[in-house]
Amino acid sequence: MKNIKYILLLGAVLVSLTSCKKYLDVVPKGKIIPKTTNDYRLLLNQTTAKGSSVGFVSSFSNDLLMSDDIEVNAFSASFYKASDQNLLMFADHIYQDFESDPDWEALYNQVYVANLVIKEVMESEGGTEAEKNKLQAEARVHRAYAFLMLVNLYAKPYSTSGASADMGVPLRTGLDFEEKLNRATVQEVYNFILNDLQLALGKLPLTPETNYNYRPVQAGAEALLARTYLYMNNIAEAFKYADAALKSYNTLNNYNSLPASVVFAGNLQLPLNLQNKEILQLKSTVSSTSLFYANAALIALYDKQNDLRFKTLYASDAIFGLNNGYISTDWTGNTPAKGLSTAEMYLTRAECNARNGKTQEALQDLNTLRASRYKTGSSYTLNAGSPAEALSLVKAERRRELAFRGFRLFDIKRYNAVDGDNIAITHTINGKTYTLAPASPRSVLPIGRKYIDLNPEILQNPR
Repeated sequence: MKNIKYILLLGAVLVSLTSCKKYLDVVPKGKIIPKTTNDYRLLLNQTTAKGSSVGFVSSFSNDLLMSDDIEVNAFSASFYKASDQNLLMFADHIYQDFESDPDWEALYNQVYVANLVIKEVMESEGGTEAEKNKLQAEARVHRAYAFLMLVNLYAKPYSTSGASADMGVPLRTGLDFEEKLNRATVQEVYNFILNDLQLALGKLPLTPETNYNYRPVQAGAEALLARTYLYMNNIAEAFKYADAALKSYNTLNNYNSLPASVVFAGNLQLPLNLQNKEILQLKSTVSSTSLFYANAALIALYDKQNDLRFKTLYASDAIFGLNNGYISTDWTGNTPAKGLSTAEMYLTRAECNARNGKTQEALQDLNTLRASRYKTGSSYTLNAGSPAEALSLVKAERRRELAFRGFRLFDIKRYNAVDGDNIAITHTINGKTYTLAPASPRSVLPIGRKYIDLNPEILQNPR
């Protein structure tokens, strides 16, 4: 039987990073070229790293070290390697010129494998037309997700006035090692993402299946469209697709029914990612760092007595005999979910309603979400007297709900750009303070020098 883990014969971890000729000279031996429709199914089923592929669950983590979700203390500072500390300090460069950027590589790795499926699956043997269309649609959703994260990590936030000129990221669409990797504009990247997702609609199952929630479904594609349009500040379309996603699937976990955590006594434990019924499409982290303290301002947003998210997502380090604050249990020994979820869609629809002047509709979604998060019998309902007040409540709830899950840095950048919120991010490390100003070019990650050395057509982000 063919072992699919050897299918990625082209060295996918390198493919998106370079057009360097030397990589074309290596002819892999004992590798297998996918031929049957089931071969491509197995490619898309890969959830963990095997051989040259990272699989389709691995995502990104460098955003967290740039955000204000975390706080560094004398104890935790020693856990961060040099590149982590560069991120925390908003440095000119994060990696040495010989080092790899795991976020860049993981996401472009997925782009390459998705390209392989998109280009070849329709000619594969043994499958029906519907099966092939489904696999091609799945690959398009994976590729769209990867490009959305890449353009938000390594390019300026989308703006109607600047997107057509701002540098985005290379749009790797083929399988040729010598494909040029010039940076497309932000607008071109977003257009590509939207096109992929539109082509996927109607060819996927409606809702996620337990243990298979890493596979794209219709509700997840709609959710990714909603997120994409929200990042574009296209509120009408963001609402349309958030609403469609929730009409397709709107399950929430009731935190009152969560079991006790085995690792953190007295805490609650969310279902493991594959069993988590809120997840529309599972993505997770590629970080080797697992100790993150929550920022004191973030912790202060929670009702510690009644909001069960506090007991689920954080634990006092007193259990380790320390007194520094609260650590993220999502990251400690676990793999936090960073993909698409029903909770995100309730928050997206609420934000769209608030921005459209529909205060009560925004509150209804917020209170639906909060009803599943607060102790039974406690007071959880929010009230607002204006759309502006409702939007403020949405932003606070979004931060509580989505902390440490790949949203905060992107949210800060769009709040600053769209609303003029003027949020600065400050980290204190070993007694020295580093501040990321709201309009700083350093809110965009630099592209690893290793990749620019190999592909000089990739222009660096200004620092």
